[in-house]
Amino acid sequence: MAGLVLKLREGERVLVNGAVIESTGRGCRLRVLTPGTSILRMRDAIDPAQADTPVGRVGHVVQMVVAGDMTLEDALPQVTPALDALHDAFVDASDRALVRTVGEELAAGRPYPALRAVQDLRAREGALLARAAG
Repeated sequence: MAGLVLKLREGERVLVNGAVIESTGRGCRLRVLTPGTSILRMRDAIDPAQADTPVGRVGHVVQMVVAGDMTLEDALPQVTPALDALHDAFVDASDRALVRTVGEELAAGRPYPALRAVQDLRAREGALLARAAG
């Protein structure tokens, strides 16, 4: 039986097609059989108020696609110029590779892998901003 398997810890929340589902008890495993279901782990979500950096803003748009609140067609015109600017802003080859991965995954219609790459890029951006500030 194919499908996405979600492993949720106790108290963990996930957004499925706009509905927030919370694991109670000792956690659980769910198998999502319907292709195209919009799923976002709440622990992966970027609060709009915290999307205050270039990577954070890209991540928020990508997460809206993952959650089903925005179509990929609507997101691409917003994200593509931002990714171009990020590619120019980052100098490390591995950071630039992450930026390319976000764009490639979105272009291929795979927003969740793009969101995972954005999370890695946010960590790098945070480290660079912290180093510059202090």
